[in-house]
Amino acid sequence: MELPNRTVLNSLAITLFAALPALAGVAAAAPATADATVNKVVVIGLDGTMYKKVQEAKAPNLLKLASEGTLGQTSIAPHTTISGPSWATVLTGVWDTKHGIYDNNVTTAPFAKYPTVFTQLEKAKPNLKTESIATWHTIGIMAGSGDPHADVNIGTPDQPDDPTEAKIDAVTADTSAAAIANDAPDFLFTHLDQVDEAGHGHGGASPEYLDAVKRVDAEVGKIVAAVDARAKSHPNEKWNILVTCDHGHKPGGGHGGQSADETANFLIARGPAFQAGVTNSTNSLVDITPTAVALLGVQPSPDFDGKSIAGSNPTRPDTGSFGSGSANGSISEGIESEPLEIPADQN
Repeated sequence: MELPNRTVLNSLAITLFAALPALAGVAAAAPATADATVNKVVVIGLDGTMYKKVQEAKAPNLLKLASEGTLGQTSIAPHTTISGPSWATVLTGVWDTKHGIYDNNVTTAPFAKYPTVFTQLEKAKPNLKTESIATWHTIGIMAGSGDPHADVNIGTPDQPDDPTEAKIDAVTADTSAAAIANDAPDFLFTHLDQVDEAGHGHGGASPEYLDAVKRVDAEVGKIVAAVDARAKSHPNEKWNILVTCDHGHKPGGGHGGQSADETANFLIARGPAFQAGVTNSTNSLVDITPTAVALLGVQPSPDFDGKSIAGSNPTRPDTGSFGSGSANGSISEGIESEPLEIPADQN
């Protein structure tokens, strides 16, 4: 075979060598692959909190969340209006008639048949990061039940000289905000207790109860600020916030019965998965776990009594961690729109 002329080979090599910087520049200029979009869910549990008192207190952070998302208000009767049964329902998606918890003497046994959201998520997707950070330590029993269970399970230590539980709730909120900023868990449940403490000590109609609502609203604000900051700095993370309570309080204090105040429940849902400025009388605490597993791509349990409330407006534009529209935004078919009460300085 006749070999190519040496001069031709040398010329070709020189040409290729000269072209290398330009080729490298093209490679460097190629856009990097965007991070995959992922959903994140934060659930904020406000013990003993009635939404009508949120409105009466003009609590700015909770009212703003409601205006930016979907607000459900309903009665949970005949469900047991005690913390143990209700937080178990929040974390399993089934009513007390299934999980069998009717008081605060909670053990891990019921969660073998009706696993918590932590177990459901971890079993289906072991790489998900799940965390529980709670003022009421019984939440830790629930979050630590099952195999697998929550990756992080924190019961905030009692704080000295804290008769209103304002200090312990502040630590819980600070810990939750730090977890969002630093860990970016896929699912976080956090529980704040001081409103229930005020209800027991002074009654649901007392000034002390309203003061507790205002204080806990500030703690909610810390958590929401952490979510919004994280969403802004990591636009591929789509953060959704759910806020609910376990029961209300009688005007003179206490709960466990079936009065309107004791059975009053609300569910605020704000984020890309939810329509803004919508109210309804159906969404409640039993919908929390079904909604969380749906957002995180896990199949719903056939045992669920609740339903996912996500995806009511799937065609709306991408808005990061925020809802879109206004307090009187456009409405999905079958959902009633009502004006939401918002403080004058909140738009």
